[in-house]
Amino acid sequence: MFKLIQNEFLKLHAKKGMYILIGVIALLEILGAVVKAKWGEPGSLSGTYLDFASSNIVLIMIFTPIFGITIASRTITDEFQKGTIKQLLIRPRKRITVLFSKYITVLLTMLFIVFASTLIAMIIGGFVMDGSKTELTLAIVLKTILYQLVSPFFFATLAFFFANVFRNSVLPLLITLFLYFLEPAITMLLMMFAKGVAKFVVFFHLNLSVYDSNKLVSGGAEPTFTEFTFTTSVLLVIAYFAVLLVASSVLFQKRDVL
Repeated sequence: MFKLIQNEFLKLHAKKGMYILIGVIALLEILGAVVKAKWGEPGSLSGTYLDFASSNIVLIMIFTPIFGITIASRTITDEFQKGTIKQLLIRPRKRITVLFSKYITVLLTMLFIVFASTLIAMIIGGFVMDGSKTELTLAIVLKTILYQLVSPFFFATLAFFFANVFRNSVLPLLITLFLYFLEPAITMLLMMFAKGVAKFVVFFHLNLSVYDSNKLVSGGAEPTFTEFTFTTSVLLVIAYFAVLLVASSVLFQKRDVL
């Protein structure tokens, strides 16, 4: 498994896509700092490097899911389209090992992008912020990031599932991006017309930070459904992940390699 994951990372390394994305995010972080310094309100650069990093989490979480969805959509379908899947499966490995090595690579790549971009933001923040003490701590920033990762991981898993349903990478990518960008509209419609069903729809449970008692983490947000707790929401999300991964495994096992 480790060697398969290593090989997948080497493929991504050769394509340079994740490095380009990290570079783009870093440039936007620098641009944001320049804008705040020149045109921002007084005190916009007050705080520590952690405050600057925290303010850029939203930016990082805009790009990371899109990249994750893209590679999750292509990691399986490209192997079939290029015929390289035969080389992976001709060796004495179980199909499920090959499948999950690709899935784990997708998640680890997203983690790498998030933490590398956050580290860069901290470094930039160390130069531009005035260093005044705030309530923000490293633990709070890391906890916020971990909460924020649930949604990108879910949509990447969804894209991975669709990649095992369809034989090309376009449909999995388009369907998942469609659901990702329309998630707010979908949740609003469900609340309006199917509230009883809505409580079991995963979209309402992807933001687990609403259960955190620290308002610096939750942002003052409250759970949509009061009958759910952190534990029940986590179990529901895990159930969705499990169903998608089991279905992906079954589809991949049955898929013909020509």
